[in-house]
Amino acid sequence: MTVIPSAMGGASIALVLCLTAPVFAADDGAMAIVNAYKTKYEEAVASKDAAKLADLFTQDAVFQNPAGVFKGRTAIHHYREGGFKAGVEKEDISIAGAEKAGDVIYDYGDTTIHINSKSGPKELKLHWGAVLTKADNDWKMTLLTATPMAAPKSQ
Repeated sequence: MTVIPSAMGGASIALVLCLTAPVFAADDGAMAIVNAYKTKYEEAVASKDAAKLADLFTQDAVFQNPAGVFKGRTAIHHYREGGFKAGVEKEDISIAGAEKAGDVIYDYGDTTIHINSKSGPKELKLHWGAVLTKADNDWKMTLLTATPMAAPKSQ
């Protein structure tokens, strides 16, 4: 603690804190890994290849969204295959954040799914959260949750 005389003739007390802990904002490589994964995911959706997309998930992955809970790579494959048949064309993913702890990354953001259905083009906007795990030098999704964005409030 240091006592510093003030311009008013009195004394002010200034407390100086020294931080000895590491800075947690340091780049842990999570965003680079997640951005590379995002590219693979968007490419798999654009190619309409449900098997390629399902391969980005672990065997025991869980995908929860407004349509239900899909457990395992096979269930996710069938769900996404149905989506492609229903007109899913592409997905635009934005990543809001990612953190890494060892061989686990949790990340979150928003996505817009572009659908060309029989009733015309639609966009489905969702918030998502995911957990990636590393196995055999490859990152796979273990958990993906997606919830619809609230409609903008009219003023």
